[in-house]
Amino acid sequence: SAQVDWGGNVVFNFTYAYVFMAIKSMLEPDIPNNDGCAAPIHMKAPEGSVVHCRFPAAVAARMQVGHFLTEVVYRALAPALPDRVLAGSGGTPATMNVFYGRGADDSPWHSVLIRGGGMGASLDHDGKHCYIFPANGANTPVEILENDTPLLIERRELLRDTGGPGTTRGGLGRRVVFRVPDDETAPRPPVYLGIQSGRFQRAPEGLFGGGEGSLASFQINGEGGNPYGLTQLQPGDVVVMDAAGGGGCGDPRERDPELVGRDVLAGYVSVDAARQVYGVVVDPDTGAVDPGATARLRTPDDE
Repeated sequence: SAQVDWGGNVVFNFTYAYVFMAIKSMLEPDIPNNDGCAAPIHMKAPEGSVVHCRFPAAVAARMQVGHFLTEVVYRALAPALPDRVLAGSGGTPATMNVFYGRGADDSPWHSVLIRGGGMGASLDHDGKHCYIFPANGANTPVEILENDTPLLIERRELLRDTGGPGTTRGGLGRRVVFRVPDDETAPRPPVYLGIQSGRFQRAPEGLFGGGEGSLASFQINGEGGNPYGLTQLQPGDVVVMDAAGGGGCGDPRERDPELVGRDVLAGYVSVDAARQVYGVVVDPDTGAVDPGATARLRTPDDE
């Protein structure tokens, strides 16, 4: 292997940054980033590969590849460092939405927002909701988007049963509903929407027997949209974007029944999923667990 050349290929450097972040976050997360931390870490990335591509390869969306490198390193080292890694995250890669067009007065407008999904669980912690990982970004507030654009956000909510089941549960996915006004404030059509995102085809994976998180979804007026192209929206169109949930860690049937009850009461897990996936019988109104019914449900038939 060779020491990285920070003055070289932009994608190679970007890739190294996330490999470095993965290893450092597992081994020495509390030490501030510095060149001394990076010096011992070497990376092989053959030129011509997706992580060390040749000109004139398109690299503007290189974060789509780079953000997954941390997860790849975690999964590779999970058998050796099981208590230092996370399951797959729904906020990997960070979802970036680019909206632009012209207002009712023909003035141009443009806005970029980023959105997170459910974090992957670790062996001792449930995944957090609405996180962007491994990039250290923040979800764009509703007020900022509505102030910068003619668009409206009708709803933003966590999605039940989207966190990967496990002894520790993955963070929940999130839904955001955008609407293009069709009244006197309507922008001149079309409104353009470009998306950089992922998890539409492969869900965030669990670890150590944990389940997958939910897939991401993109719909326009109730129909599936194309998240990989440039979308043209018209006044009155409603866009629904679901971010993926994080993967779980460990066997769901070993999750503390009281935690499952709290999840049901909070709206994170449905009563049906509590019973069928976690093997826990929960009162939907109080979150109280039925210990006897749960024990019977969790006992294999051959015992």
